[in-house]
Amino acid sequence: AVVSTQSTGDLCCRLISDVNHEKLLSKITNGKDPGYCGSTREDTAKILQWVQYSYKIRDSKIPMERYADELNCYLAQRTFMSGNSLTVADVAVATAIHSYLKSLLITPEIQWELSHLVRWFNLVQSSHSWNLVRVNFFRKSLYL
Repeated sequence: AVVSTQSTGDLCCRLISDVNHEKLLSKITNGKDPGYCGSTREDTAKILQWVQYSYKIRDSKIPMERYADELNCYLAQRTFMSGNSLTVADVAVATAIHSYLKSLLITPEIQWELSHLVRWFNLVQSSHSWNLVRVNFFRKSLYL
């Protein structure tokens, strides 16, 4: 049962983790938390597309490296998947690629190749909404 004091964002994160597609899509389209589920119909539509993309990632037979490269390119000019703040889209996609990143032997070279994805993923997993095991990346000194 859902506790009434639970925020829409926390509920959406739990539903993403549980892969409860119908309830999650309903929460996004009828979301009461406009920042997390979109403040306009256009934002909500974009977020919904990313959530659907996250399901495609999870269910796909395509190698995860392809999705990682695609997301890395997409995030080269963006901080978040949709808009200017963390949304359900970020949590959904991060949850979909979590096990892939966790299983990778992350070398400095791989981290460099996927630098935008790593930056974004660190941002998402440091949010209050993240409830999965953290993926640790190399910390690079600014001064060599």
